Amino acid sequence: MSYIKTVAPMKDFRLFMEMESGSVVIVDLSVKLETVKYADLADERLFRSARTDGDCVVWGGGRVRVTARELMDVVLIGEYTAPDETGPPDNG
Repeated sequence: MSYIKTVAPMKDFRLFMEMESGSVVIVDLSVKLETVKYADLADERLFRSARTDGDCVVWGGGRVRVTARELMDVVLIGEYTAPDETGPPDNG
């Protein structure tokens, strides 16, 4: 099942996404550009190359690939933490 219908890069490292459900989302990726996964997207030419295969957004013909879930986590909490990186809860 595909999640992402279309994508369009916007100014200030924002990404417009139209979802298969009909919803639209704007993801602010500027907050992620200093992370290893997203650092290459600081190159505006690369950022403007955004395309989707329905499940992921792909930049530079596959140089950077981000899943719909990762992008929605950026929208909801500003970052994505993989399940195996969460560690034990902080009880302090």
